[in-house]
Amino acid sequence: MWGMCWSTQLIFQESERIFAISGVASVTLDAKLLNGAKKCYVQNPSRNAMPMLRTEFVTSSHKVRKARLYVTSRGIYEIYLNGQRVGEDYFNPGVTQYNKTHLYQVYDVTKLIAKGKNAVGAILAEGWWSGGATYAGENWNFFGDRQSLLAQLVVTYEDGKVQTIVTSPDTWKYFNQGPVVYGSFFQGEVYDALREKAIEGWTKAGYDDSAWKKAVEVSLGGHVSRLGGGTMPKVDDYSNFHLVAQYGQTVKAIQKLTAQSVEEVRPGIFVYDMGQNMVGVPEITLKGIKAGQEINLRYAEVKYPDLPRYAGNEGMIMLENIRAAMAQDKYITKGGNETIAPRFTYHGYRFIEITGIDKALPLEDVKGVVLSSID
Repeated sequence: MWGMCWSTQLIFQESERIFAISGVASVTLDAKLLNGAKKCYVQNPSRNAMPMLRTEFVTSSHKVRKARLYVTSRGIYEIYLNGQRVGEDYFNPGVTQYNKTHLYQVYDVTKLIAKGKNAVGAILAEGWWSGGATYAGENWNFFGDRQSLLAQLVVTYEDGKVQTIVTSPDTWKYFNQGPVVYGSFFQGEVYDALREKAIEGWTKAGYDDSAWKKAVEVSLGGHVSRLGGGTMPKVDDYSNFHLVAQYGQTVKAIQKLTAQSVEEVRPGIFVYDMGQNMVGVPEITLKGIKAGQEINLRYAEVKYPDLPRYAGNEGMIMLENIRAAMAQDKYITKGGNETIAPRFTYHGYRFIEITGIDKALPLEDVKGVVLSSID
């Protein structure tokens, strides 16, 4: 069982979700076609979404002296306690050679513990664990084929008693129809804000999770990649596995840029210049937007130059260098005032192309959040 250091259980999702691109699409292989070459068929990519997990617990009537939350995941996570996001990092637990060293984070959550009923919730995404692992589009699920969570909350009371809440299929539930439909470093993020209403309050006690299903433990068997050999390290050898507390810097937001200019390069295609290359995610403010509007974002470091060989593409963003990586975000609006702020992907770019809007957004409403593990 993964997590032998914590004596807890690793949980996640229904076992019926077989080999998948983070659960968004099932894939079958047919070796009878293309003269024996294997061909992948993506089946109904609209089904499911990034995993969401939750549990509730009741604290003692005694005063809490301290509370520590220990968390890691296969994939990346965001975790919440009583409606508050815990920590400000992006992409925890970070990337390591997971079968050798897997990091976990520790949070002081003393001030977030409530008397009586409490709730913990987590959202998972691919990160470096699963999904598309390179820009080539042919290396998938390098470490494993699905995401999972390992967590332990230790509450110490003034009377000396200790209460421990762990990830267990007996007490946690799982949901696969949340607004974060897909999150991938190389493919981008798909977010459907119309789904937010169904999960309103999901990280608070008393939320109606009757539509959620029982979580299950995800073992190493059958879910870990067997890639490797020769000069490539084997990733299914866990004989020297160590679960280690966080060391070094985590990824955080370190700066926010504002778009410097915008050009409508073709009817309905707006290209914003952030003024410099950056690595991070956009933060785009929408005001008075109608519900159900699909907005697409694409990113590039350069635009096509005004040269004969690029005739017809002048002013458009150039994407050849990202090869087969989709590297774009899709956002479906809920209506009114809202913000596009991807959390489970990142992009390297200077130019951001926005389509699906009726007119150019003001420059002050198009920002870029710079992410780095270096202060």
